[in-house]
Amino acid sequence: MRKTNINYPHPVLSAANEDYIDCSFNISLPSEPIIEGELVTLTVAYELQCQGLQDLIDSKLARVVLYMESVEAEYRNTAVFDVGEFEKTIQINKNMLSRSLQLMGYITSAGDINLFKLQEHNSDLFGGFPFSIKRGDILGISKDFYNIPLENYDPLADRPSIFSIRRQTERPKDEITVDFVSHDKITIFLNNDVYESYNKLYEAPETRMFLASLFAAPVLVDVLSYIKNADNDAIDSISHLKWYQVIQARISELKIDLSKEDSMTKIANIIIPHIFKTNIEQFKVVFKNLMPSGGEEA
Repeated sequence: MRKTNINYPHPVLSAANEDYIDCSFNISLPSEPIIEGELVTLTVAYELQCQGLQDLIDSKLARVVLYMESVEAEYRNTAVFDVGEFEKTIQINKNMLSRSLQLMGYITSAGDINLFKLQEHNSDLFGGFPFSIKRGDILGISKDFYNIPLENYDPLADRPSIFSIRRQTERPKDEITVDFVSHDKITIFLNNDVYESYNKLYEAPETRMFLASLFAAPVLVDVLSYIKNADNDAIDSISHLKWYQVIQARISELKIDLSKEDSMTKIANIIIPHIFKTNIEQFKVVFKNLMPSGGEEA
């Protein structure tokens, strides 16, 4: 067995090498990026399966760092997770970016470590000798790298996204639940299996609008039905929420009277123009890209 990562003299947790045994480190996007005015907002989470590195992070000897870059705009920046923080929201002025934003996760040393030796290190590669680590040295590299397009990713066209898709933690047996009375965004919770599948598919840029519409369309119908049938007290309790204000503004703009409408599916298709047609068209694109023959029959 030989050391596969020749860029660093010390062990680095990475999917590209075997420096660690039964360990992993990765970043993910729990919800789609959104743009509001001059701001691009990203929510990024990380998962680390390595007790030795986690102990270093908890003791502030190491830290989880996000590296962000927009190449054409010559934008480079970093963000650091606080101790005990596994999900972080980042806002960037969109005028500082161009076309796309690259996102990578790292674990770096927060100071000098004279005896860097963890039980998770691969002894076949490194033996039993400790390493000297300097401040800023890379200790881990996330498995996934994100290239986030900054054009045409918002399923609500030119309006701020009012949906957030998250992992279900409180009711893990429910495949999907929706909360539209507690947050500024309509929050769609997916259980672990569904969320993992969603998150994996979301990595491909061409699937993102399709996935967003897949969940947004039926949930919007549900929300519109709630608004139509809710009494004044119920409406007052949600009137301060941003998602309600966005939808209500759109309803007023289109001069729609929900009380006179029978089909909320039809209204959803008007509020988000041609959402069902767009969903089908995006599915055709994704299906064609996934088929080896381009989706055409022989």
